[in-house]
Amino acid sequence: MNCKNCKNELSINDKFCNNCGAKVIKERITIKSLFSHLLISLGWDSNFFITLRFLLSKPQILIKEYINGTRKKYTNPFTFFAISLAISLFVFNQYSNQFILLSSTTSIQQTNELENVSASTANNDRKSLEFLGYKNQAEFQKGIAEFQLKYYNLISFLYLPLFTLIAFLVFRKPYNYGEHLVINTYFLGITTFFGVLSFIFSLITKFNILFYATLFTFIYYSYAYRKIYKLSFGKLLLKILKFFGILLVVIIGAVIIGIMIGIVLAMIKSKI
Repeated sequence: MNCKNCKNELSINDKFCNNCGAKVIKERITIKSLFSHLLISLGWDSNFFITLRFLLSKPQILIKEYINGTRKKYTNPFTFFAISLAISLFVFNQYSNQFILLSSTTSIQQTNELENVSASTANNDRKSLEFLGYKNQAEFQKGIAEFQLKYYNLISFLYLPLFTLIAFLVFRKPYNYGEHLVINTYFLGITTFFGVLSFIFSLITKFNILFYATLFTFIYYSYAYRKIYKLSFGKLLLKILKFFGILLVVIIGAVIIGIMIGIVLAMIKSKI
């Protein structure tokens, strides 16, 4: 047997080439092995689990130490976030049909819970969906779920600067925008895990709890920021209201832009 990299002769028990140092690969490539190699290359080691443990139990210590220069002890925030994305993408794509079904069902549930839709409003919504090329709300939400799965990485990374900007405007000192980016990268990484766990639980139990994934995220952010800034319940409540106020403005702006883009695309589609 020869090394596949430098052609040096090897014994059957060699695990590494004694000439070039390359690992001797005997097993075939599988999805599992590719995923394992990806996690290792991203930095999946004991520091990852230390980081995860501190984010769950003592986020204020991790953030303070990392920002003040303790870097070797913890996984880099962007590496941590990339690992969480890799795991979520692997799981969601393995069960893509179930992901699309659960996500679209969840979106419909959230819409029904948040809105007390009157007959006239429902009629207007139906006309709007038809104008955009969708037969009903279910088809529209399925399209959104398919879009989310296809561009999951891009959407997740776009959340980072948005959430960081809002957090910076709400909490400000003693951290600058870059330091808030570190905080939110860690937090978005761990809440991505919440989404994966919620999805797996929903698959196993057949009980859709993706509806509550946003609630889990809200609870964790509130818990972590209260720890970091040592806020009383009253001050935390004021910060939360300010956060949602800014977020609401951003969402309204995004919805308006989305509607305008949808109208333009529908007009182009009608002319073709």
